[in-house]
Amino acid sequence: MRCSESGGDDKRGASPGPGAEHGPGTEHGLSADRGASTGRGPGAVRGLWAPALANLLIGLVAIVPGLCLRWLLTKYPSVDCGGGIGCDKESPDNALGMITGAVLGCGFVLGMVLVVDILMPRQEGHSVGPWLGMALLIPAPFVVGQALGWV
Repeated sequence: MRCSESGGDDKRGASPGPGAEHGPGTEHGLSADRGASTGRGPGAVRGLWAPALANLLIGLVAIVPGLCLRWLLTKYPSVDCGGGIGCDKESPDNALGMITGAVLGCGFVLGMVLVVDILMPRQEGHSVGPWLGMALLIPAPFVVGQALGWV
């Protein structure tokens, strides 16, 4: 902050000084920030870090329901009880836990996507498009974990 040389009317005691008026084509004031607000220029790439990081963190949470769904699709036995009144095949003991984990986990992840990718950007006045576009990164942690054998 500069001290006012001419006793400026500014409440902070600073005067705008020479060159405070910015015309078109200058790289001061509002024209320097236009690239970030319109989605073009170097500020646009910087603006994608927050949606990407938020959706990758949601993806880390989504690993739990992903594991439950994978177990239900691959290891849950298909019970074939056609032709008889009674069925001799029973579901495993942890089937109820896996079903509950899949339903509650998927509901929680969808709720997080609703809040983080739709409601929060709208409240802050940002465009929802980049946030929903980065929602494609949500399965990435699960896929990487599968490929590396961690999950």
